[in-house]
Amino acid sequence: MPDSRVYRILDAMKGKVAGDFSLKSSGIDMSDRVIIGSVIDPPYVPFGCVHFIDFTTQHGPTLGRYSMMPRFEIYLYVSAPSLPERMKATINLCSDVIENLTANRFLGLDAGTIDDTLCEFTAVDGDKYGLEGIGIGYIEVTTPFQSSTGI
Repeated sequence: MPDSRVYRILDAMKGKVAGDFSLKSSGIDMSDRVIIGSVIDPPYVPFGCVHFIDFTTQHGPTLGRYSMMPRFEIYLYVSAPSLPERMKATINLCSDVIENLTANRFLGLDAGTIDDTLCEFTAVDGDKYGLEGIGIGYIEVTTPFQSSTGI
């Protein structure tokens, strides 16, 4: 049985986050370092998590159509010896990931699966949360789409 649309979006996102950014601004290879779900403490760094937050539905532009807005969150963990270096590494990795997510606004999925990919992000020092020497990047991603079924 095929996966739901929301899970296909989540899985496609994981593939985009798990990119090799060695030649980008962060210089970090995230290959094989990203999971679906979320963790409190990363098992190693760099590390990433892609997690489903929620799904909202509204009336669509015409009778029998619905507008949906699934939201996802991405956590990125990087290490560096000083706070300025952690912030730089975290912001650069978030930027690389967003660039990879939005290079194809449909995440490489079949036509009509989603209408767009929109990202917002922040970077914080993990020391505030008991993760010494780790920068935490948080990206919220929305992927609006329309359908006749409401899902």
